[in-house]
Amino acid sequence: MKMEINGRLDESSWLDAPSAGDFIIYNPHYGEPSSKRSEVKVLYDDDALYVGAMLYDEAPDSIFVELGERDEGDINADHFWIEISPFNDGLNGEMFKVSASNVQIDNKLTSGDSWDHNDTWDAVWESHTSIVAEGWIAEIRIPYSALRFPGTETQLWGINFWREVRRTRETSSWNFVTKEFGANIAHLGEVTGIRDIMPPLRLSLVPYVSGYLENVSDEPGVGTSYNGGLDLKVGLTESFTLDATLIPDFGQVQSDDHVLNLSPYEVKYNEKRPFFMEGTELFNKGDIFYSRRIGGTPHLVRDVHDMTGEDEIVTRNPAEVSLLNATKISGRTDRGLGIGLFNAVTNSTWAEVENVLTGETRHIKTEPLTNYNMLVLDQTLKNDSYVSLMNTNVIRAAEKDEHFYTANVTGFETLLKTANRLWSASAGGSLSQKYYAAAGTALGHSIGFNAGKTGGRFRTDYNFSLLSDTYDPNDMGYLRSNNEISHSLDFAYNTFEPFGNFMSTRTSVEFNYSQLYNPRAYTSAEVELSGMVILMNYWSFSLDVGVIPWGEDDYFEPRTPDMSIFYHRSPSMEVSFRGDTDKSRRFYIAVNALYMKEWSDYGHHGYLWSLQPEFKVSRRFSFDYSLSVEEMFNDIGFVSADPAEGIIFGKRNVSTITNTLSGALVFTANSYLTLRGRHYWSRADYDGDYYTLQNDGGLLDRIHSTMVANSDVNTNFLNIDLIYTWRFAPGSELSLAWKNAIHGEGEQIITNGLENFSELFSLPQTNSISLKILYYLDYQNFKKLFKSK
Repeated sequence: MKMEINGRLDESSWLDAPSAGDFIIYNPHYGEPSSKRSEVKVLYDDDALYVGAMLYDEAPDSIFVELGERDEGDINADHFWIEISPFNDGLNGEMFKVSASNVQIDNKLTSGDSWDHNDTWDAVWESHTSIVAEGWIAEIRIPYSALRFPGTETQLWGINFWREVRRTRETSSWNFVTKEFGANIAHLGEVTGIRDIMPPLRLSLVPYVSGYLENVSDEPGVGTSYNGGLDLKVGLTESFTLDATLIPDFGQVQSDDHVLNLSPYEVKYNEKRPFFMEGTELFNKGDIFYSRRIGGTPHLVRDVHDMTGEDEIVTRNPAEVSLLNATKISGRTDRGLGIGLFNAVTNSTWAEVENVLTGETRHIKTEPLTNYNMLVLDQTLKNDSYVSLMNTNVIRAAEKDEHFYTANVTGFETLLKTANRLWSASAGGSLSQKYYAAAGTALGHSIGFNAGKTGGRFRTDYNFSLLSDTYDPNDMGYLRSNNEISHSLDFAYNTFEPFGNFMSTRTSVEFNYSQLYNPRAYTSAEVELSGMVILMNYWSFSLDVGVIPWGEDDYFEPRTPDMSIFYHRSPSMEVSFRGDTDKSRRFYIAVNALYMKEWSDYGHHGYLWSLQPEFKVSRRFSFDYSLSVEEMFNDIGFVSADPAEGIIFGKRNVSTITNTLSGALVFTANSYLTLRGRHYWSRADYDGDYYTLQNDGGLLDRIHSTMVANSDVNTNFLNIDLIYTWRFAPGSELSLAWKNAIHGEGEQIITNGLENFSELFSLPQTNSISLKILYYLDYQNFKKLFKSK
């Protein structure tokens, strides 16, 4: 019979199906029988898996039913969810979660920490919930097109069912999940009896159209643009899928949280473009893939001014490369071999310069047409272990020189666990290669190893990492710094069963020792102590103390390519604290505090504190606010370098204040308005004390320098994102967005907050309004439509 997803479970098929129950508590009373009765039934047909749950509650009027946007898993609502691993390998799977208010959440599960998942994955599935006299009901239909499973006659899937009673924060599962070792996916039960199902033809298209109105305050008129493209998903086999995006438009993604960067390291920004977030679990192996490289900043964008003539000015210099297309193929064979292939092409980018005397213009190539490619092979092994091989390759369509070259990185990693999952060893390594036309090939390598007792109450492990001075995966990956050898030894003790007012605790001590790889030299030694407690009322507190007793030799702050000189930082200490209240309450707050002190002649010290309150005004409206204040006094840092002047450091006070306001007004589970506004204000105020860095890492006072004038910097970033989203059909969406962006940076330090904020609106700002409509077209739906006719 045809199953209607209505949240009632009144079809005869449900009445006759066997049920699973006897849930075991995960939190707070770990290991005890659940205080609430639950019954879960599973059915299947040729097209889908059906899950029906009767979740008993003696007080149905007290069931939490807050609304939220899609994939908002932390709303104040009761939840029921299913974890499924069709290959039953303990490493990979999917989660389908629904709230009592019928808000859908779906994740890809991985084998990391207990709650590791990729919440950017969006599948198309159905759910309906209802509150009844006995509690509440969840009815779910998961089409086979949302799953990848072996093409065998009889299926043996890993499965588990979970329930959260929000008002008591009790979380329980059908198959007991231990906290002693492994991720949740390693503790699934099994579902048998699914036979003779055929993986369907998985073919779907998501075409889109979008339009933009944009105004830049210091430019005349309003600019308009229109875009169109599509996402394509094709099931190549029962287990492998091709995903492609053609002429994508990511203009409505959340604005980046830009910062003032005074460090020698690149700032890493989170990926927010859906195509590069969904289904990328395989490509995260080896830590050599950073998707923000694709369509990122042109290589020569900062060098254009140095490439202009005496009478030329830069009239156009794009800060972003346009993406033409991207494709990924991923899946896993019946024998557990995961295969992933990623490819993307970005267009060439040109800056424009004009001769002010003749009016002639010319173009400077800042990024050529570029192809990005990655291949991953990942073989699952017994005991939730695996071995992986990966390769990235970047080919630029230009003459190879110091700027435009071909880059290649090959790596491997493996994780091996004992049968009881309490002991493990992991290892990995990578080789980076850069191919230049004249300079030949630059090679670099990395090696890593970890071993120890990684399960149980008492845990200890040793970690070793080596990064050569020429290792560079950054054409397609992200590495903060290379040229490092590090050792760490960690001891930790956990309690999982409640005692007194404590639900669980963790204490640990970690010893770290680091060296420069070339030339081999000491850089730092540190001891870290940490403790964390979760109380029975779901308040939590953590305290961390770190000490660098012999100081640090910093080879990166001087910005010398050959690492020939270092800056010696004196011994220091850092203490941090965090406290959280119960998130199920209408008012929640998190508090962070940090204090650091360096025992130096310069008196370097500082603190950071933040408050993050969250208000749940009603089941449809909530907002949260974050205030972060950081003050660093007498901070010593790099200012400039010159062959005649040497390397100049300066003493500065760095002050940063960040205000962030977010809110959501939810009309239905598929219609909501979200707001996020962020103002970041940072200033570095040099007090006039400048120094020349000496060969022994010390500083020599300077009386005067012509190179250090105007070192002060006052930076503001203001971003507002207001987006209305309507999911008008499964997988289909209309979104209307307004975005405002202001950025200003100057040499005049402003100390008054109100004055700085008022000055902010005199800066150039960009306002844009955009409308985007995408529609999900699925082959199976068309097939059913034509059959019915």
